[in-house]
Amino acid sequence: MEKLLKVLTDPVSNKILQMIRVKKQMSISEILSENQSVPRATVYRKIEKMLEVGAICVAQTRKVRGQTENIYAVKEMYIANPASDEDGMKIVTIGLMQILDLFNKYFSSGEADVERDKLFLLNYAIELSDEDYSEMTKEILGVVDKYQKKKSENTKFRNLYLISAPKGEINE
Repeated sequence: MEKLLKVLTDPVSNKILQMIRVKKQMSISEILSENQSVPRATVYRKIEKMLEVGAICVAQTRKVRGQTENIYAVKEMYIANPASDEDGMKIVTIGLMQILDLFNKYFSSGEADVERDKLFLLNYAIELSDEDYSEMTKEILGVVDKYQKKKSENTKFRNLYLISAPKGEINE
């Protein structure tokens, strides 16, 4: 579990995981061509670690110039399949601590401008069937994937966190 948490909290590994998730499947050569700022050796090491902890899998192989090339896909695991409640709590805690650290650095920088940077925090209590909730989640992820693939000028890097949390009491 500790190795998985280390991979999930590593910025380079996380970026690679997002790229593979958006594209559905990618080879190392495709990852390198879309992410030229990360050295080849680093990408190979990160892929090896992600395979080791089960965050990704080899979805298929293909021959390229006489050599076998692996095509990787993200295994949908994260909080969906923790080995125990304790492991699930560790994953959530580390993720939330990363978000807290990001906001702490942002607001401590002296450069914070919530309006300019378009920061927001929303909470919706939604009452849906499991089927409708799953469909809504797929639609949201589809929209995010569409814009994550979009390349345009004058872009700014932003983090968008979508959290599905357990139900709590609703004060009426």
